[in-house]
Amino acid sequence: MILLLTGCINPNGMTMTALSNQEERKKQYVEAIHFYLSNTSFPIVFSENSGTDISLHFKKEIKSGRLEYLSFPGNQNKEKGKGYGECEIIQYALNNSKIIHFAKDKRIAKITGRLIIRNIKSIVRLHSLLFPKNTVFCAINSDLSFPDSRFVIAPECFYHTFLKSKEIIDDIQGYYFEHALRDTIRKEKQIPYSPFLLMPQIEGMSGSNGEIYKKEKLSISFAIKYLKYTYAQRRCFNRQYR
Repeated sequence: MILLLTGCINPNGMTMTALSNQEERKKQYVEAIHFYLSNTSFPIVFSENSGTDISLHFKKEIKSGRLEYLSFPGNQNKEKGKGYGECEIIQYALNNSKIIHFAKDKRIAKITGRLIIRNIKSIVRLHSLLFPKNTVFCAINSDLSFPDSRFVIAPECFYHTFLKSKEIIDDIQGYYFEHALRDTIRKEKQIPYSPFLLMPQIEGMSGSNGEIYKKEKLSISFAIKYLKYTYAQRRCFNRQYR
């Protein structure tokens, strides 16, 4: 498993972006990267599209090969919005990351790089035991129309297929990154899909609207209800698209 943390430290006027303060964004990226370095053993690729360098915070980890820092001047098509920029970030990582290229385990957990998934180790451990390695995991709403793109686990080949939709993603026209993700999951009939059996405990701030995400305290009864809900979702998805 590889963690791919996507970043845009300086959005520089990107449309539909509430959190635009460069220093605040930089702080959040540094904190999130430190969390994954300290609390997981996964190799980490940080791919950033504003050409901003925060690698000095991680010299030891970069030198050891635990963390790969990639930065490039992207966001040349701001009119298409953040979703298009996110695709560029993923594509750059797939094309340039040595960690991804040489990895034996080609599963990639794509995470919005300012966010912390507190229970990521438990999620990976459980899903690795119960599902084939080529399964795509992401949360999705009840009518299967809009997935949560903040945290996605999928094999590398899935991301390559997904990126074929990059040029039709356009936030202004109403076709978002999430729509392309949904359509790719539906079309890729050879790749199984499942929602997360454990609810991801996400902490951080939404770049789009400034909403604060906080880890929820989940009761056993809620966990059981959530598990039943995901089972029903998986059955519904397989009935409609498989």
